[in-house]
Amino acid sequence: MSVLAHTPGFSYRQAPRATHKPGRFRRLLGRFLQWRQQRVEQDIAIRLGLTSGRLTDEIERRMNERLMSGGGFRG
Repeated sequence: MSVLAHTPGFSYRQAPRATHKPGRFRRLLGRFLQWRQQRVEQDIAIRLGLTSGRLTDEIERRMNERLMSGGGFRG
């Protein structure tokens, strides 16, 4: 017993933490961000479909301007 009491780290051991699932707000935020990402990807696919699948510098510039303006593609 006296050997265990003087072992470094013996008294400072922590119980293993149980993994917690995310709370309601975190799950809601995750779903919202996932939905937003899917919407942007879908809009990009539609825009590329309208240009016959070609991605030129001009089209890429317009897509970036539209995304950076905060309105998204449908804005």
